[in-house]
Amino acid sequence: MFSSLGTLQAFSDALSLQQETLDRFYALAAAIAPEQCAVEPPEGKLFAFERNVFSTLFLVITGLLVGRSRLLPLYAMVNQCMRAWVTACDNLLDDEYKEIFPFRLAGRGQRMRSVLTILLADRILWEYIDRHYRDDGVLEAAGRLSLEALAPSAAQECEEETRPVEILPSRRLLDEVHHRKTGLLFMSPLALPCRIEHPDDRRARAAERAVHDFGMACQCLDDIVDMPSDAAAGRHNLLVSLMAEGERGARVRLRNLPRQLWTAWEHLPAVTRRARQIAEGYFASSFEAMAELGLVLAPAQRGAVVGTIYRLLRVPPAGADAAENVA
Repeated sequence: MFSSLGTLQAFSDALSLQQETLDRFYALAAAIAPEQCAVEPPEGKLFAFERNVFSTLFLVITGLLVGRSRLLPLYAMVNQCMRAWVTACDNLLDDEYKEIFPFRLAGRGQRMRSVLTILLADRILWEYIDRHYRDDGVLEAAGRLSLEALAPSAAQECEEETRPVEILPSRRLLDEVHHRKTGLLFMSPLALPCRIEHPDDRRARAAERAVHDFGMACQCLDDIVDMPSDAAAGRHNLLVSLMAEGERGARVRLRNLPRQLWTAWEHLPAVTRRARQIAEGYFASSFEAMAELGLVLAPAQRGAVVGTIYRLLRVPPAGADAAENVA
């Protein structure tokens, strides 16, 4: 993707800023973390574009919206800290561990590492603003807005803790659940620049649509991968909703699907195809919004973006058979 987009100044500048932000983020982590949970230097692979696709995209859209604002490094750091909070919360909710900080801890406990991630990222944000933006009056706004921007997604996750959830019609699922869970989450990096810099309303709406619809597309693809586990756990899932709309006895069929590992594209090709179509519609809407902001991607560049997301989310592209499944 970056080989295709790296010639665009907006993407080149955004990736450079994201990598500089990671340097500052981990330097502050090492300085702030107490000896009992010291933070090791990060691995070089954490700075690769493939590990920062979404953060880079957010900075591209933010840069298009506010231009060469001197506050761009602040927005990048707020986004990086929110990324840490969201990852740590997902770890706790899903009983998994995706590392943000390489803590030097003797124990193997993952939950406490996630709790420490949330606490440390919060301290990093406050200290970074105090060091670099103390006289700009942004500390209170950054703290409040980061919580406010993440609250809708948190509320949706809270509702889904009671399972099984009601199987909603696909349109309601997209508009009421995925909109809050992921669409508004992808909009959260724009909350602070919109509040501080008051961009033109039309351009602000275009920027919000660009990231919102990109997030919705990603959530549709994520649902393809997660469909087996979501169906078993009684969570919201686009493919489950599409099945319930499209055939009688869908719940019985879901119960009778294999209990061992299986994929939606192998066992449910029709609803998988429909979910891909919905995702691609959201991608198209996102690219149209980017064009309104002045970032016009050629068809090959759009294809590179979408293809990268398919690979990152481990979804085989349309037309791929089981033998072409992502490793």
